[in-house]
Amino acid sequence: MSLLEIYKEKNKNIEWFKNHFSLGENASGKMFEYINTNFRNQKSFSEQFLTFLEIENKPRSEWPKNENHGQEKHKQHVINMLQSKLFKKDINGIYSRTAKGFLYGDFINLAMGEEEKWLINYLFLLNGYYSNRKNYIIHRVKEDLLRYLLTTDGITEALLTKEAKTLLELDRKSSLSLVLRNHFFYIHSFYDDSDFLITYFRSSDSEKEELAKYIEGNIEKENFECCISKKYQPGGNFNKSMLLDETKVFLLTLLFTKSQGSPYQTFIENFSKNITNLDQKIVRDYLYKNKNIFDPIFEETLELEDIDIETVNDKLSEKIQLSQIDTRDVTEEYIDETSEIGKLQIKVIYNLRKKQAKVLSNYKCALEKVNNCSPIYFTAKVNNKNYLELHHFIPREFRNDFSYSIEVLANYITLCPRCHRQIHLALDRERKHLINSIYEERSHRLKLVGLELDREEIYKYYKIDN
Repeated sequence: MSLLEIYKEKNKNIEWFKNHFSLGENASGKMFEYINTNFRNQKSFSEQFLTFLEIENKPRSEWPKNENHGQEKHKQHVINMLQSKLFKKDINGIYSRTAKGFLYGDFINLAMGEEEKWLINYLFLLNGYYSNRKNYIIHRVKEDLLRYLLTTDGITEALLTKEAKTLLELDRKSSLSLVLRNHFFYIHSFYDDSDFLITYFRSSDSEKEELAKYIEGNIEKENFECCISKKYQPGGNFNKSMLLDETKVFLLTLLFTKSQGSPYQTFIENFSKNITNLDQKIVRDYLYKNKNIFDPIFEETLELEDIDIETVNDKLSEKIQLSQIDTRDVTEEYIDETSEIGKLQIKVIYNLRKKQAKVLSNYKCALEKVNNCSPIYFTAKVNNKNYLELHHFIPREFRNDFSYSIEVLANYITLCPRCHRQIHLALDRERKHLINSIYEERSHRLKLVGLELDREEIYKYYKIDN
């Protein structure tokens, strides 16, 4: 069968067809989950941010509603505004900007070149936990997209970089006809179908041209019988501009994951060398001028959060002593993690309070009775006690979902190394058993400190397939 015949045959499968044109949840019509009909590209976050400002500090009763169906106009933006950490929500359901959100509001109004603005905007969004996933953009590329693509015979990271750069050389004014003849277009369209990609790359130039003409003809005739013509139909949910935007995100993230050195300079140089030239000084000066916001973004993205108290040199650490840590289950004020001072405050409290949690646990694993941990304990050289690790039951990446601080003893679980790895890495049925055990023991205490959540919500945080 020719490449075109194979493509036509695949489109007869209704599930395959729908999966590859749809932008719905878990569909493959896009590379990144936070891209949808409301957030079509990086720039759309700016537009939706400005829209969301209309209801800042307003109770839900005052939110404007659509006349047709009576639903709140701004409800569709809530999740991305929270998960990008541009807004936070208080106990009364009132949304207000984080420190990052205030800087982002100023940034939107800056006079700056289009490419410089795109890169800085991307960096603002880089540590978002979209789709309930820590550092979503980085891990989506490293763990999902590369896992799909690098199992395809003939595809390498060098090839991906080359083909993505080739696509980005086509500017937004280029016709879709040219895009249809670009290899990365098909990598983007079928990243999760290795069989089709292998066939595509092994096909002759004439077969590839035959496929491109077929798709092009379907779009021109508005005959949307194949998934690509359906996806790129005029006025549809996906377009060439969105394709180029996703390709930039993919390429820049891929290059960063393979780079070393200062993250500030790495992003700037990778963008300038591989995507398009920009004024590096403008971007660099802006990032360094606002290090109090961008340092926490890069620290979180590089997963450098666990720093011992001895390395935190600041007057704040001198003000908080272990004896001052409250062991009662009471609500504690939300800490804005999007600024340097907020990050430092979290580090200090965490490093002091984790010691307190181990003392209060009598140096026993919280799952000792469930997992019979006693025989596998070993003695830590530093304190001659059972070696334990500290686990946030509500994971740290979701702290912005709550109106109160999650850095409280009710949320701190002492675990032996085996249990700690099991709760993160084991099969869902094994993890679920451990999560249920901790939930039964801690849910009441979590409620007392303003961290109420049901079992289904905690399953989502742990990516448990119910």
